[in-house]
Amino acid sequence: MGAEAAVCQPIPRMRTPAKIVAELKALDPGTEVTEHYVRGLVRDGAVPVVWAGSKALINLDDVLALLRPSVVDGIRRLEARN
Repeated sequence: MGAEAAVCQPIPRMRTPAKIVAELKALDPGTEVTEHYVRGLVRDGAVPVVWAGSKALINLDDVLALLRPSVVDGIRRLEARN
């Protein structure tokens, strides 16, 4: 991998479950996502995890993508009407 390819790739925003929840609360103060839920995602293999010793590091963007599906089981999510 050359230096140019490394520059084009964004740096993964790796966070612990507690910091994932803190980031979500910063984006949406009323979020109901809990640290227990994020740890469950890790346990169930729903999101990739990198272990640093006993610390689970999760890519924040993977969690956001999981929480924001555009198509679920072939059904497209529609925006709410005003």
